Amino acid sequence: MQRDNPSLLDDYCLQLGSLLDRRHTERALTGARQNAERAARLAEEALEQARTADRAKTNFLANVTHELRTPLNAIIGFSEIIESGAAHGDQTAYGKYIHEAGSRLLGVVNDVLTLARIEAGKLELDEQVASLDEVVGASVKTLTTEAAAKGITIAREPGPDHLVVLDPSKMKQVFTHLLSNAIKFNREGGNVSVAATTSPSGGLAVSIRDTGCGIPADCLEQVLEPFGQLEDHLTRENEGVGLGLPLARAMTGMHGGHLALSSVMGVGTIVEVTLPASRLRATPAG
Repeated sequence: MQRDNPSLLDDYCLQLGSLLDRRHTERALTGARQNAERAARLAEEALEQARTADRAKTNFLANVTHELRTPLNAIIGFSEIIESGAAHGDQTAYGKYIHEAGSRLLGVVNDVLTLARIEAGKLELDEQVASLDEVVGASVKTLTTEAAAKGITIAREPGPDHLVVLDPSKMKQVFTHLLSNAIKFNREGGNVSVAATTSPSGGLAVSIRDTGCGIPADCLEQVLEPFGQLEDHLTRENEGVGLGLPLARAMTGMHGGHLALSSVMGVGTIVEVTLPASRLRATPAG
């Protein structure tokens, strides 16, 4: 016999089903809301990162423009003086100014192009077994005049030489960039020391320590990134486009190595370049 009225059990089941459906819907809505909030946070973070990158690239372009215009103006100005015949006995000096400005201009262009080639994966290593002393020594020699102009002493701490499998030209660029920064941001009459040691893992660590102004702790990663200068072209006191550290880190990475930066404001900065043990060869005798 068919029942006209649902039993208490039927009614309970209906209410329970409705309750479960409602709870399931509430959980789904809560999950969807949390996902939406998470997506909104990620979108906001991505937008802020994009804004920061955009500002950094804008500042970089302004710096590049400044660094290109300055030597170009010198080249054009001094060459016009020579061309006009007004230089007289000063032609040698003007020629020197033109050469210096041209070299500075070429350095800026080379740094930008090298970074572009690295990021595009187009830069290759020409590896060979080389003396670390010779590679570091070549970098120090390149910057002797620049250091002397500020009364800065570059000291190489004594230790055994090491034979390393590397691209001598590119590792020279690494140490030249790092030493140039150590001089540029150092105080008058300051010191720069270079030391090479083997790490506990058997790798090779080369540290460059200066007595300069230092870098704020929250900016250490920023200065290692391309376009990551701390100062813009209107306030900075030193020339350059800020690619020295990013290039040094990138070229070290191409060798399977690592570049680490530590600094104390008002005390100085230490940059350590570490190469893996697989690149070390037997130490030369004598």
